[in-house]
Amino acid sequence: MRKISLFFLLILILFAVTYLGKSSGRIPPLPSEGHPVPLPLPEIKEIVDVVREGESLYDIFLRHKIPAGVLFRISEASKPEYNLRKIRPFRSYIITKLREPENGREILTLFKYSINDTSYLKVVNRGDDFFAERIPVKYERRPAVLEGRISDNLITAVGDSPEHLKAAFNLAEIFEAEIDFLTELRPGDRYMMLIEELWLDNVFKGYGNILAAEFWNNGKHYEAYRFDLGGRPDYFDARGNSLKKALLRAPLRFRHISSRFSTRRKHPILKIYRPHLGIDYAAPMGTPVSAAGNGTVIHAGWKGSYGKCVIIRHPNGYKTYYGHLSRIKRGIRRGKRVSQGEIIGYVGKTGLATGPHLDYRVKKNGKFINPLRMRVPRGTPVPREKMAEFTGYVQSLKETIASARKRNSTLFASE
Repeated sequence: MRKISLFFLLILILFAVTYLGKSSGRIPPLPSEGHPVPLPLPEIKEIVDVVREGESLYDIFLRHKIPAGVLFRISEASKPEYNLRKIRPFRSYIITKLREPENGREILTLFKYSINDTSYLKVVNRGDDFFAERIPVKYERRPAVLEGRISDNLITAVGDSPEHLKAAFNLAEIFEAEIDFLTELRPGDRYMMLIEELWLDNVFKGYGNILAAEFWNNGKHYEAYRFDLGGRPDYFDARGNSLKKALLRAPLRFRHISSRFSTRRKHPILKIYRPHLGIDYAAPMGTPVSAAGNGTVIHAGWKGSYGKCVIIRHPNGYKTYYGHLSRIKRGIRRGKRVSQGEIIGYVGKTGLATGPHLDYRVKKNGKFINPLRMRVPRGTPVPREKMAEFTGYVQSLKETIASARKRNSTLFASE
């Protein structure tokens, strides 16, 4: 009887252990026959380098043993975003390759190229094809004030380093419809600009947009504020008037006038007196020439003594002429619509010309006029319904200027 009781007790204990194990979710481990064998992992190799002088993408890929077929596929995928035939020396690139452990074959998985200081090209291998996109560089933007006084010209007043040169060009572009920076600057003129400093990983990389600017020229005061009207930022004065005009007085920047508008000028080659109904801007061979305003190209090619020439028809009866070009930009042809500031050609000395320069002429209703004295309508002002927003924004910029000036004065005092 005692043996039977012990037997039933043992069965009860086994039943309890089994039931409790299942109810708690614990499942006894399966018997294992040794440890799993680790699989070999692919090796990832990253190449960081810069484009060398005279190198093409073919040379780069050849140096890093990347097949020509991959080069073709990457170039084709990139064309809508950037033409890789235009890679420039001293720009950085990154190549990421994956080496398969089974056969040692290398596969390019990622290619990055620094297009400029604001964007880079990223090409990803998705197996069946390559996918390319142009990605903006995400800088930290810090407002800063640059100001100075003119002694000779704008370049020397702002600075001749690459980042200061860019800022000077942008400042001149803002006020170019109001001030001719070649003929109208005076010693003692002053400028001030609230500009974005671009920082990446706490390293200064240059200047971005000019948010606000002031210029004092020959006793006159000019103001400019960058304001976004539905995705189209432009510059306006404090009253909301556009600083852009329908036509620019000069389609080149920081040049010098070699011949002015005249009804009687001795031609340097023909040695006879005849009218010179335009402005000659002497500039280095190949200097870009921009369209003076929005319009339609009505001539692009050779035009007698003008040499290679572009003529653009603009609204309100205006036509502009660009003569003696070394070459006309590809795609600029009769019927092509162009925008103000768009490059249409490059300075040369084709036709009757003694040296590289641009012969710039303007017609109004069929009659040539002096580009330096013409009066053309302004662009569209800030709409009435946006004026309250614009006024508040201008006030906030002025407060930012005051704050930035205070920081600068403290910094300079400590130095």
